[in-house]
Amino acid sequence: MAESRWSYSYIKEMYDAGVINGMTATTFAPAANVTRAQFVTMIAGLAGADVTPYTDGKFTDVPSGAWYAPYVNWALANGIVSGYSAAAFGPNDGITREQLATMLYEYAKYKGYDVAKAADLSGFADQGGISAYAVGPMQWAVAHELIFGVGGNALAPKDTATRAQLAAVLHRFCEAFA
Repeated sequence: MAESRWSYSYIKEMYDAGVINGMTATTFAPAANVTRAQFVTMIAGLAGADVTPYTDGKFTDVPSGAWYAPYVNWALANGIVSGYSAAAFGPNDGITREQLATMLYEYAKYKGYDVAKAADLSGFADQGGISAYAVGPMQWAVAHELIFGVGGNALAPKDTATRAQLAAVLHRFCEAFA
């Protein structure tokens, strides 16, 4: 990955901190979408969590032997994720911008950070498209400048996030809550 890439410094810092990993030993794939399981792994890395005791959980689509199971189960046990339903997490689904805002919001609550700050989203053309569960977390993420609008004055809450975008969001989170 070229050092001139807009996201290079974010990726490098989060990689050096052990929050994110490459897709292989020599490839980061900054434009690749991030799955929900991958993002939960990043949050656990951010927390420095010991996930080894979390081998089993309630999600039927998160088998005990899956590489991501301890991370998802840790996040569930600590109120960071709740899943699509009581039995489904969707580990291989691409994470949307509203889902990542919600997980980060819940992680901030888990860490005891103040989550009261909220932005007015009425200036975004697609603010009405944010799922009800994610309105508060999106207001919080925008207020803390973790998430910015995209072209066309939109938040794109249902769009999936790339690895580069998430490195930048996680870097901003660390800066905001250091």
